[in-house]
Amino acid sequence: MIRSTFAAIFVVLTFDQASVPAIEGEGLQVGPEFRLVEDGPGEGIQHAPHVAFGGDVFLVVWQEGWHGEGGRSRIYAARVSPEGKVLSPGGIPLAAADAGVQEYPRVAFGGGLFLVVWQDMPGGKDADVLAARVTTEGELLDDEPLTLAVGPGSQALPDVASDGHQFLVVWQSFDNDDGAYGGRAVRVTAEGKIGEVVSSGAFPQPRVVWSGDAYLALYGDGRVTSVKLDRDGRPINPSKWGHEVIRNVRQPQPSVAGIPGKGWLVVVHRSVPDYWGWGGPGGMRCYLVTPEGELDPSLEPHLKRDRAGNWGRLPHWLDAAGRGATTWPWGSPACAWDGRHVVAVWPRHHVVKKVMLMNADLYAARVDGWEPIDGEPIPVANGSTEEQMPALASNGNRLLLCVYEKHEPDGRVFVTGRLLRERDVEKLP
Repeated sequence: MIRSTFAAIFVVLTFDQASVPAIEGEGLQVGPEFRLVEDGPGEGIQHAPHVAFGGDVFLVVWQEGWHGEGGRSRIYAARVSPEGKVLSPGGIPLAAADAGVQEYPRVAFGGGLFLVVWQDMPGGKDADVLAARVTTEGELLDDEPLTLAVGPGSQALPDVASDGHQFLVVWQSFDNDDGAYGGRAVRVTAEGKIGEVVSSGAFPQPRVVWSGDAYLALYGDGRVTSVKLDRDGRPINPSKWGHEVIRNVRQPQPSVAGIPGKGWLVVVHRSVPDYWGWGGPGGMRCYLVTPEGELDPSLEPHLKRDRAGNWGRLPHWLDAAGRGATTWPWGSPACAWDGRHVVAVWPRHHVVKKVMLMNADLYAARVDGWEPIDGEPIPVANGSTEEQMPALASNGNRLLLCVYEKHEPDGRVFVTGRLLRERDVEKLP
C-alpha cells in the first residue's frame, strides 16, 4: 500500500468561527457542530454517546444525568437525518425508572430497527444488562426493557452488533460468591426474542462487530485479544479460543470496524507520557485482523519496531507523540467502514508539565487495510473546549456521523455531533 502524498482536505464549520474553505484534492469534509439535546433533564450532564445508522437515519444514544453515587442517570436517544438535522430535539427516554443508575449505552441496527443495550444499577450496586428496540421513526417498541442478564453479581459493559437481521449482545459478568469473571453473549431477534446465554470467552471490556460471516469480539486488560464468534455468540474455534492482537498496552480502549471480505480493523492507543520517557512514545495505532481472526502477517515487521519502543511514527500509526511533545494521542477512539475506507476518529490531548493530559481535541484519518492514507490527521473538533469519547457510524456510502462529549468551561457536558464525508468532487453539492 502507498501512503497518499496529497494533503488532507477538510471543511470545518462551528458556531463560533467562520467556515474554512475546502482545499481542492482528496480527504474528508467535516460539517458544522450541533448538539443533540439543548435542555435535557440531566441539566448539562451527558456522557458516553454511541451511534448507529439504518433506515436512512442515525440513532444516537447516551446517558443523561449524573451516574455517580446518588445519581439518577437515564438512557436517552435521538434521531439524526443524513443532513445533520436532529429529528428528536427533546430526546427519547428509553426506560423510565424511579431509582438507580442507567449507563453505558450501545446501539446497533438490524432487521429494520435499532437495538439499544445498557447496564442498569437499580440498587446502585450490582449491574444488569437491559435492552430496548427503537424503530427508524423513533417509536419505542418495548414498554418494559428486555431483560438480557440479571441476577446475583454484576453483568456489565455490554456491547451489541448485528448481522443485518438479528443482534448479538456481549457483556462482562462477575460472580460475587466466587469472584470469577466471565464473558457472556446472547442472540436477540428483531421481534424481541431472547436466545440462550452462552459463554463467549470475551472479557474484560468486550467489544463486538460483524463482518460478513462472523462476529469478532475484542477484549483485554494489558493486551488486546480477539476471538471469532458465531451468530449465537459461541467461539467458532474453541480449541484456539483467542488470538493476541496487541500486547503491553496500558488501559486498552480499542475500537473495531468490520471490513467486508477483508476482516476487521482495530484501533487502539499506545501509552501515556511519563516524566522520564521510559514508557515510550504516544501513538494511535491500526491493526488488521484477517477473516480467519488472526493478525495480518504483513504487520509483523512494524510490530517489532513498535514493541522496541521506536520513537518515530510507524506506517500503521494514525498519530504519534515523542519526547517533549506538546500534544499526545490517547483515549477511546472510534472507527467505522464507510463503504470505501475505514475512517477513524481519536482524541489528541495537550501535554502540560510533561505528563498531564488536558483539553482533548478530536482528529480523523482514513485507513486502507491497516495503513493511514492521509498524510496528517484531519481536525474534527479542535476548539478551546475539551472533546472526547467519540463514536462513529456510517451510512455505507461515504457519509458518517461522529458524536462525542463536549466539555464546556462551566462544567457542563453535552453530546455533540458533526457529519463527516469522504470528498468526491463529482458528487459533492
